[in-house]
Amino acid sequence: MEQPKPIAQIKPLPRRKARAAKRPDPAERRRLKLVELLLQVSHEMAAHDTLDEVLNTLVEITTRQLGAERGSLFLNDPDTNELYSRVAQGNIRREIRILNTSGIAGHVFTTGESLIIDDAYSDPRFNRTVDEQTGFVTRSIVCVPIRTVKGQIIGVARA
Repeated sequence: MEQPKPIAQIKPLPRRKARAAKRPDPAERRRLKLVELLLQVSHEMAAHDTLDEVLNTLVEITTRQLGAERGSLFLNDPDTNELYSRVAQGNIRREIRILNTSGIAGHVFTTGESLIIDDAYSDPRFNRTVDEQTGFVTRSIVCVPIRTVKGQIIGVARA
């Protein structure tokens, strides 16, 4: 068995050149921003005890991230074939109900297709009824289906 060398005979490892910190490319920055957002959402969701608090916070985060004026979350009522507002930001003090085939939300619910509408009033699918009832003027819409883990569409989120 070989005897250990005295410390004086041990050669230091060659030094590696220190690499300058590389700036992340745009795609990597987007990924990092998304990871930060997911961490923020996870942290905020863990702070709530009820489903209503979680849903309200999800709509708030979504609205803030999109820079939207307000957002809403509609769930389907299979007994009446209506989408009803589970969360609605703004001056709305009552539940909103619309046919699950009506308007942008109904289109997204029935087709499963997400939509971005730049000018709501120029889109023939837009249902003006809620704006007329609330006095709010919708300018643009982002609307996505809400699916279960199994892929069943149970509602829509709008901002």
